[in-house]
Amino acid sequence: MSERRDDENPSVPKAQPSDFYDRRYALQWQNLNDMIFQEVYEDYFGQSSWVSTANYDRIYGWLDVTPGSCVLDIACGGGAPTLRLAGSAGCTVIGVDNNVHAIAKASALAREQKMSERVRFELYDANQPLPFPNSAFDAVTCIDALAYLPDRPRTFAEWRRVIKHGGRLVFTDQVITGQLSVAEIVARSTRGSATLAPSGHNERLLGKVGFELLRREDMSATLAEIAHRHCAARAAHSDALRASEGDTVFEQQNRYRAVAELLARERHLSHVAFLARKRV
Repeated sequence: MSERRDDENPSVPKAQPSDFYDRRYALQWQNLNDMIFQEVYEDYFGQSSWVSTANYDRIYGWLDVTPGSCVLDIACGGGAPTLRLAGSAGCTVIGVDNNVHAIAKASALAREQKMSERVRFELYDANQPLPFPNSAFDAVTCIDALAYLPDRPRTFAEWRRVIKHGGRLVFTDQVITGQLSVAEIVARSTRGSATLAPSGHNERLLGKVGFELLRREDMSATLAEIAHRHCAARAAHSDALRASEGDTVFEQQNRYRAVAELLARERHLSHVAFLARKRV
């Protein structure tokens, strides 16, 4: 019997990821977004992932890049983390994302910070072959977006292709480390079609395509705390968020974060950072 797809099942809510990200980067909602995220993150600098400011700085340090390095940031979003990496390491960075509003925001931020000469942003879908030559980058990074790149073997092989020999890869991912119900999976997929992998899957695929795993670190406790703060901030600004999102999306997003906190605290769906090196 063939498996029924979610888009054929009327009991599964239809997610609209482009609407979510359009709202995230829309100018009319920027003040509200920043107000909420300032309550969520300590030392908020413009990020919207599950990664704290301290962990961004720490895992970016794993890349071991210098002012002469060139880095590719996959799914760069609004560009704040990309620019933080370039500013701290002094390196050149190219950020790619498939949302036109995110790229516009990122490019404007680069101009505002006077970093356009070293950092540029391009509209591109990372599910497609990357538009860069072999060995073009000293490092590649992808924060909290691998779940939306479903062909992992092809994705890892493509990342390896554009990294120089000995170059590094840093990415984060949601890893299945316990029991998940169908309802929990649906709640954690309200932003679109996400692909979750069990523990050990990324490591095996990395090895097959020619990466050496250097580090694997569980950051689930931080995700749980960020999710908890998200829930509190959204409750405090519920009226404004309902006006922005509508009642249905507002409730979906609340459920998304509440389930994220629960699964992370119980280590059923863990948040993991990976560091790998392209084998020579």
